[in-house]
Amino acid sequence: MNIIKAIKLSMLIVLAPMCMASSCENKNDEHKYITLINKSVNNIACQMLWQGTISEADSLFDCSLVTNYFVSKDSSYLIKNGSHSGGWETDFTVIPYLQLLIMDGELFKQYSLAPCDTIRKYVPILYRYQLKLEDLQRMNWTVVFPPEE
Repeated sequence: MNIIKAIKLSMLIVLAPMCMASSCENKNDEHKYITLINKSVNNIACQMLWQGTISEADSLFDCSLVTNYFVSKDSSYLIKNGSHSGGWETDFTVIPYLQLLIMDGELFKQYSLAPCDTIRKYVPILYRYQLKLEDLQRMNWTVVFPPEE
């Protein structure tokens, strides 16, 4: 009987800190992910831009960014926030909005290694999302392409 109690006690000692750590991991209920859902009939590519300032010129594909995602038709992708601590709410304290450029996935794959001006010429932007914190909260942290609203 003492062996069973010792095993239970040792399990409690090991598991309790793990449970406490996991419950405190996101204590502010900040969102770590935005779900991008592709409801189109084609694969899409997405380029994310988030920085302190974004201008109209940033509506063009930026070859210097490596934040490109591929989302197959009828599937989704989780876009993780950029900060190491906190969530998207923390990121939005320093960025005005998040921009997602949606492109045809097959065309983007075809031209992805081409010079930037070639990509811009042959891979059109299908949709440009510019989302503020309030937009994402209203959308329940889910972005759907093509837009439903």
